[in-house]
Formats: sequence, structure tokens, C-alpha cells
Amino acid sequence: MASSSDRSTARRGLRLVREDAEELADHPSRLRAVIRRAQSQLREDRSRIGSLRADVPRLVRLAGAVAKGEYRHLPWKSIVFVAAGLLYFVTPADLIPDFILGTGFLDDAVVVAYIMKAIRDDLARFEDWELTNAPADPETLNPPY
Repeated sequence: MASSSDRSTARRGLRLVREDAEELADHPSRLRAVIRRAQSQLREDRSRIGSLRADVPRLVRLAGAVAKGEYRHLPWKSIVFVAAGLLYFVTPADLIPDFILGTGFLDDAVVVAYIMKAIRDDLARFEDWELTNAPADPETLNPPY
């Protein structure tokens, strides 16, 4: 269970990107641009991002399927959460700036973990759908990060 401090940090972080995340959720082409930035950051910072290495690619796959119109079963609130998580991850100047060695991605991990918990049922449904419906794309299913 997340500590109250982690929940507070996550909520503060999400407030920073909420309006932009809602905008992204309404514009798939802009969401795709953030997806590309997240993929690039995963490759560039793979040695510094710890647990994000497992969670962000799951958000990338979900956001990609939604942005392409392939997966249409995600509630609006969850789309905004996914967009917020990716946007927070790619924003270098957040609660703890990403350039600070050793701690720069800690707030990102807290925010992403909070989102993963908030959308866990939707994410599980997507991953079930993905196993049977999504075209096999080696780059997204087994990313190099």
C-alpha cells in the first residue's frame, strides 16, 4: 500500500499536468507525439529509471492503441490518467527535476505507480484484449528499454 506521502506527491504531480493531459486525451496526434517522447526517454535514460522501465511501456502500448483508435474500451478518466502519466514522465521540470542524479525519477515513479493502481482494472482488460486482438508489433511488445 502506498504511503500517504506518496499519494500526496502523486496528486501534486498530477495537478501539474492535468489540463495538458485532458488536451492530449482529446487530440490523438498530440498524444502520439508524447508517446514517441516517452519511448525515446525510455531508451535514453534506461539506466536511471528503475521501476518505470516496466510500467511506462504498458502505458505507451495502451495510449498507442487508444490514439490509433484500435482500442475503444477505455473510459475518459482513464485516458486522461494515461496521458497524464506519460506527460509527467516526459516533462523534465516536474516536482523533482529529472536531471538530478539518483532522485530525479523518483517522483515520476510515484506518479506512474499511482496511475497504474488507479487504472489497474482498465489496464488488465486492455492487456487481455491486447493478447487476442492487437497486431504483433515487436517494437512495442518487446521494447529495447
